[in-house]
Parts: sequence; C-alpha cells; structure tokens
Amino acid sequence: MAVVVTGLGAVTCFGSGVDALWEGLLRADGRPVPAPDACGLPEHPRLYAAPAGDATTGRTGALVVEAVAEAVADARLSGDDLLSAGLTVGTSLGDIDLAERQGPGRRLATHGVAAVVADRFGIGGCGHTLSTACSAGAYAVGWGADLIETGQADIVVACGGDAFSRVAVGTLHRFGLLDPDCCRPFDTDRAGMVTGEGAAAVVLESAESARRRGVAVQAVLAGQGWSCDAHHPMAPEPTGGQLRRAVAQALATSGPPGAVVLHRAGVALNDSVESTAVGEAVTAAGGDIAGTVGYAPKAVMGHTAGAAGVFGCVIAARMLREGLVPPNAHVTTVDPTCPMDVPLAGPVPLPRPTVLVSGTGFGANNAVLAWEAGA
Repeated sequence: MAVVVTGLGAVTCFGSGVDALWEGLLRADGRPVPAPDACGLPEHPRLYAAPAGDATTGRTGALVVEAVAEAVADARLSGDDLLSAGLTVGTSLGDIDLAERQGPGRRLATHGVAAVVADRFGIGGCGHTLSTACSAGAYAVGWGADLIETGQADIVVACGGDAFSRVAVGTLHRFGLLDPDCCRPFDTDRAGMVTGEGAAAVVLESAESARRRGVAVQAVLAGQGWSCDAHHPMAPEPTGGQLRRAVAQALATSGPPGAVVLHRAGVALNDSVESTAVGEAVTAAGGDIAGTVGYAPKAVMGHTAGAAGVFGCVIAARMLREGLVPPNAHVTTVDPTCPMDVPLAGPVPLPRPTVLVSGTGFGANNAVLAWEAGA
C-alpha cells in the first residue's frame, strides 16, 4: 500500500512554519547557540520561550503541538479524520524542562508528549512514542508508514520534538561532543555538534485515502530501512555495515537518490562512517555518488535530537517540490572523506527526484527513508 505525505509542519530557530524553515535553509545563516542559562535565542524569543503549559506540559510538548497544528491544517484533516488517525512521536528527552524544574526524583516520561498531542487534536487511533535518541524522528515516520502499510490506520500524524536541555548540553560537553564555535558538519576541522530545539510533523496517508479526500500529495515514500549496530552506546560501528544495510533496504525499492539529507552533525567519526556507508550503498545500487548532492541541515538549525529525522523528511519533501538543494553552511575546507557533491555557494538543482533521509543515533539505531515527488 503506497504511503504519501499530505501535510507538513515545523517550528525552528527560524520561526514558525515550513516556509520559514525553507527560507532559513536557503539563506544558510546559522543561529547562535543558546547560553546554558538562557533557554533562548534573542532573534526568536517566542520560539525559545514556547508556552510552558501547566504542571504536566513542557516546552517540547508545546513545540510539537504547534508543528502538528500546521501539518494537520496543511493536510486539511477534519476532527472525524483525526478520531481514527494514528500518532507516532519521536523524542529523545520529552518534556525535559519539567524534570529539570522539579529537580532530583522527578521521573522523565517521554510518552507524555504523545498524550498532550493526542488530547489537543483528538487523535484517537493507535499511538506510539519512539525514543531511539537522535534517530527517534526517523523511526517515528517509518513506524507511522508501517501502520498504514499493515492496514492499522489510513492516516498517521508522525512528529518529533525536543527542547533545549541543560542536562543534555552538560552531558554532551562532558563527552567532548560540542563545537565551541558553530556546527560545521562538512568542514575538515569540525569539532562537534551544536544543540538546537524545535519540532516537525508530517501527515502520512495511504494513497487511496488521499485520493478519496481530494488532497495534494507532497511526497511519496519509496523505501525505508532500519538497523542497529549493537556496537557501542554512543559510537557507531566503524565499518558502517549496519547503516549501509539500512540504506540498501531503502534503495531497493526507490533507486539511487538525487540528494541525501544526512544526519551529519559535526562529530568527525560519526560523519565519516555515515558518508562512507551511504556512498557504498548508493554505488552498489547503481548510483553515481559523486553526482549525488549531500546536505547537512544541522549546520544552520542545530541538532534537534528526536525531531531531526522528521525535519529531514520535511526538508526532503520541500526539496522535491522546489527541485532545489540548499547550500551547506560553515565550510572552509570540505571534508575529503565525503564522496558526495557538497554545494556551498548557493542552492543547486536536485539532480533526480528522489531524496534519501538518513537518521542515526546514540545506541547506533539507524533509520533511513527514501522519498519521491508526489503527483
């Protein structure tokens, strides 16, 4: 059963909405890092001071609600549609700000975000929370597609979100994974990631349901693959074998991509393993990896943790609609280990109407999705 995208939503450092996200990516002007004691960015105070809600709802929940509202409106879903719709949520830490405010002894429940979203929109079908660290969003989209393909739902709202966390920043700093300057995933001197926050959502639907409702198809899921390295809690398996397997699974039904939205976050080992694994799988599938465009959005929007994979899917859908790949930011000398074409000066045409989204995470959980243009 064909799975299509009929709605998109996003909230980022560039503001609210998919249009704001796309315009920010085209400008390639990354935002500064929020200070550990500030929770916010001065350019966009509303985003980084999203409604705190009540005692059970934090910033992540508020961000996800806003992204889902845009996606639901974009897909023209009614209350009756949502009553039988499914819900998948990818998040790494959920409403971590609630736990941080209440101090030691507060138990973090990542599924609380899904409860908030389901209650706010009256989503009454099956619901799942995926918390596979930084690949959680990609898993949420893949899991939602599986619900449709297996006949458990006609419509699924797949979303992801994470808010700024002092605990997360402190932990990443302790492990030496933060770049003190900026996020520069394609630069040979990259020194780590930069944390971001935000939320993204896609409305997944069976092609038959979309035709019946008379809504536009924005992208078509052409293939997906999942795998786990089972190697190390934080580091990827050095050969990239399991990630390569996931990419190959996605490409088996889609064919070689014109562009890849990489998970690439500025951590040298992880970036190199990902590029090598993707490059080998694309080449094995008959693609020209040197002519495939590589793109790393975290350079300008930061690492949004559980939201990153959903953002990748939103960006892929917009690439397919516009026929463009935005430029990569913060590159002085391109990493020589990357086999892909890396645009720097400005947006470039999308060579072929297929975009691969790569999602990896701590625990070495890999999820890869291939998207084609909608009708």
